[in-house]
Amino acid sequence: MRGQAGLWKESDALLKANLIKSHSPYYLMSQLGSNAKKQGRTADALDWYSQAFAKSEGPATRLQWGSSYLSALVDMAPQDSKRIEQTASQLITEAANQQGAFYERSARSLQRVGQKLAAWNGKGEHKDVIQRLRQQITPVCAKLPAEGGQKAVCEGVIKA
Repeated sequence: MRGQAGLWKESDALLKANLIKSHSPYYLMSQLGSNAKKQGRTADALDWYSQAFAKSEGPATRLQWGSSYLSALVDMAPQDSKRIEQTASQLITEAANQQGAFYERSARSLQRVGQKLAAWNGKGEHKDVIQRLRQQITPVCAKLPAEGGQKAVCEGVIKA
């Protein structure tokens, strides 16, 4: 609310003061990232989104917050191929270790990752990154049963 009123310092101070008290500080960190983004403080925004992802807990939550971080990277630092690839790779690794990662909430998070990466590679300028990510996810998809739709979702996440 304070940020919407242009009270950025007050908003940030309130959010930071509650970080220690919060049982899910990643929500507050994400809001701090959003505040920084709206003020054009890209490095700060990406740092907060990164911290939010790092602090997130629970399988579906990690994929959701990782997806948000990857989206922020693509939007604010599209030239940072290395960090974008590392984040996408980490999400694939985490999904590979989760039962149901390609179902419901987690599937939606991973589909957003795929859409963001496809847009980022729109002109083929990041095809090598996409190819490496596709190679990483292919064996993950191969292990999934065809019935139930998870395999199809997985195969659609990273398109070559």
